[in-house]
Amino acid sequence: MKFIAFWEYNAEDTVKCIEKLKQAMTERERRTESLAKLIFGPYNFSGKTKGFSVYETDDPDKLMNVAVFYMPEMRWKFIPIIETGKSAELWLKMKK
Repeated sequence: MKFIAFWEYNAEDTVKCIEKLKQAMTERERRTESLAKLIFGPYNFSGKTKGFSVYETDDPDKLMNVAVFYMPEMRWKFIPIIETGKSAELWLKMKK
């Protein structure tokens, strides 16, 4: 399942967040399975200390691992997303 993750941090924590991002990328290169798979992003909202990423996982613990990895500097919100075609298909099926 795919999740959009919105994250934010305080400006004074920017350097710490950059270092943690580097650590997370290193973890992913090692192919460790503790973190959810990053499939899009991360992207900052221009001029802001917030942004979003898209993750894919079937294990909600891996999303929690992402949030815990960046704590306490970053705050996270994960929202499940589904492709519009699949959503429409399911909606129509339920209406029958």
